[in-house]
Amino acid sequence: MQKWSQRSSPKNKSKEEFLATKQITVLKHPAYSPALAPSDFFLCPKIKEILKGRHFDDIDDIKSNTKAALKAIQQNQFQNCFEGWTRR
Repeated sequence: MQKWSQRSSPKNKSKEEFLATKQITVLKHPAYSPALAPSDFFLCPKIKEILKGRHFDDIDDIKSNTKAALKAIQQNQFQNCFEGWTRR
């Protein structure tokens, strides 16, 4: 019995074949790794925490509140996050 995984699904095989015909190199990496996506483990939760429970009228309202949330995060927190990432 053949094991199925997202990477071996027929849909993904056609993507791999397409990329191969275009001579595009596909790098193998873990599906989800904090070492590869520090923003997922630092930035997104911080923004969610700040915006939690709020309701927005439109996309511009979302954008402006998200920018304000980003500005509310201290610069040294960003720096510590990415310095930690480079030490992994």
